[in-house]
Amino acid sequence: MNREMINRVEVLYTGELLLGLKGDGNSDYQYVYREAAGVYWDQEKRGFKSTPMKEWSCSQWFSQIVDVVRTGLDIELYLGANAVWINVPEHDKAEIQLENAI
Repeated sequence: MNREMINRVEVLYTGELLLGLKGDGNSDYQYVYREAAGVYWDQEKRGFKSTPMKEWSCSQWFSQIVDVVRTGLDIELYLGANAVWINVPEHDKAEIQLENAI
């Protein structure tokens, strides 16, 4: 299993959650959409993103993206200690950090 560090967690102006990667990613990441789980690869932003968040919180989408990428692409996403947080509510940030041992 390959590993990729998440260095940016951002709620985009479109209402999607983006988990930005430290690296450039891989062309195969685009195929994550085949899992039909609301997770997509954004090449320009170098990260995995959700569909617009409506019923789920940021922390729920974070877990969804990590799980789908692990099962669908065999890639372990892990949260970097110095990740940048943009437009993420504080309670979601705290929950994500707690669940990911940061």
